[in-house]
Amino acid sequence: MRVGIDIKCLRYNHSGIGRYLSSLLDSLQQIDKVNEYFLFSPHDIQYSITNTHFHLCPYYGRFAFQKNIPGILWQQITLPQLLEKHNIDIFWGPEQTLPLGKSCCKTVLTIHDFVYKRYPETMQKTVRWINNHIGEKSIKAAHIIAVNSEFTKTELLHFHPDIDKNKIEVVPCGISSTPLPLSPNQQKNGLLFVGNLEPRKNFGNLVKALEILHQKGISLPLTVVGPKGWKNNSESTLLQKSTISKNIQHVGFVSDEELKSLYINSAALVFPSLYEGFGIPVLESLNYGTPVLTTKGSVMEEIVQDCGMYFDARDPESIAHIIESFLSVQQNFWQGKDDKRQAIIEKYQWKKSAEHLLKIFEHLSPSHHEVAV
Repeated sequence: MRVGIDIKCLRYNHSGIGRYLSSLLDSLQQIDKVNEYFLFSPHDIQYSITNTHFHLCPYYGRFAFQKNIPGILWQQITLPQLLEKHNIDIFWGPEQTLPLGKSCCKTVLTIHDFVYKRYPETMQKTVRWINNHIGEKSIKAAHIIAVNSEFTKTELLHFHPDIDKNKIEVVPCGISSTPLPLSPNQQKNGLLFVGNLEPRKNFGNLVKALEILHQKGISLPLTVVGPKGWKNNSESTLLQKSTISKNIQHVGFVSDEELKSLYINSAALVFPSLYEGFGIPVLESLNYGTPVLTTKGSVMEEIVQDCGMYFDARDPESIAHIIESFLSVQQNFWQGKDDKRQAIIEKYQWKKSAEHLLKIFEHLSPSHHEVAV
């Protein structure tokens, strides 16, 4: 079986989709020593190949202008030719889009979320257009749709009620490690925020919540990990003018080891995102034994279950109330919950997700259908 994969998002692999794809590719390299994988991109991609059955296939085109072609145009114009040239049996599109030109290969499409439907104002216009046009057509064209959570599956069925449910598979995100032992006696004071400073991540309401607590005499340091994001002027202005700005440290991108240390040494992760398809930071937080304070009525409840505390993310008063409530139970937070925490981490492992994805590829492969006949 010859599997083709669009890996252009790995050019910016600090992004959520980039981390998702690289993690699954790493696991596929570990578990599949039989099938051939062709990793297509319009640019050079810095991704480590450890399995001789995996091949990087950057394609620049014959003309100079093709080196600067937007990724979505490369996907629609050039990629179909590459799939034919390399005799690809199965194509996987991990970014919610597929090449829509005529192709003889079967296709697997990953859907991460429906931000472009629920919160279109929080997306760049070009990304929104791509999702509304090419993405929607890709959903109809895909042979299998791999959603990253039961929540996203529900969203898919909401926006596409006529879709064949048999072609939907839940392939969740995960992590690659076992849960760290809890250290309940360790003194932890600060809060942690992991995510882009963009409207959907709702950082502004978190700052307002901390201001409310400050007025009540509760002053908490907050470490912010992640890029400044898009359309974040209001968040930046709020932070500059805030009475608690001195308590907030924005460290930007950090290494995996630095992020691990921040999780371990923080009292709690505060994740007030308005909308996510999965929410990897909440899973990482549980893995390191850090309680999660996050948005009720979201996918985070599916993942975190009763190992978290939930607020109305649109209401700074609610966020402040939950943070204050957490502080009152902090020392006993994990009492009776560690078995549940470990079960959650065991459930969401990248290796298990890769094994599920490989079964999907094998089910669609020509050899499977030849045997079935």
